[in-house]
Amino acid sequence: MPTTTYKDARVCECGYSTFDPGNWGKHKRRCKQITTAGDKERIASLEKDKQAMREQLAAKDQQLAAKDKQIDELIKKPRTVNNTTNNRYVVEQHINVFGKESNNHITPAQIRSLLADPVNAVPQFIKLKYRRAPGGVNNNVRIPNQKRAIYQVVVQGEDGEKQWENQARGDVLEQLYDDNSGELEVEADEDTREGLRFLNHQDKVKESASGTDGGRRYKEQLDKIHCVISN
Repeated sequence: MPTTTYKDARVCECGYSTFDPGNWGKHKRRCKQITTAGDKERIASLEKDKQAMREQLAAKDQQLAAKDKQIDELIKKPRTVNNTTNNRYVVEQHINVFGKESNNHITPAQIRSLLADPVNAVPQFIKLKYRRAPGGVNNNVRIPNQKRAIYQVVVQGEDGEKQWENQARGDVLEQLYDDNSGELEVEADEDTREGLRFLNHQDKVKESASGTDGGRRYKEQLDKIHCVISN
């Protein structure tokens, strides 16, 4: 009988039990199923830490989702921002509302010249319409901050006064392309060489907008329009 024994038997997960320290030590070295009290404490502590980490990550994900939602709302929700320096948000009433521009200053000869260069026709037509209109009557779209994906366009306010309104850059560019390419398509005569070339190019851009070529041609058109507006 050993001189020293455990007060309580040591029990292994495999079913082995003993009061003898020596036998227990040997068994610990050989048995793969044994888990000591210290091991259990460490495992429990690790599980607790893992659970705390999961909770922290979940909370951070919720915070990021809330911030993303706020950013989306700021970008998509039209709003008027006060500017007390150079440009007032009460627009001069002779300026046309965005989407209702005049193009009486553009001649048929200029249209034919634009159609002869299909790749640049729509951006250059926009340049003529918005940047060359007499009296600045079509100066109804601008970029307030080059670092933000925001455009400002002239709208009719609820009080009847025209004012600048923030809109998402992508939405404005798409409207600019759709409206102005449509006007040029109406002017294009498929019986002429330049008209047919322009219409064929338009078909390819529309296919690109639907996903063909990864949207490359369509994106190129929007980028060209952005350059016209930002200059």
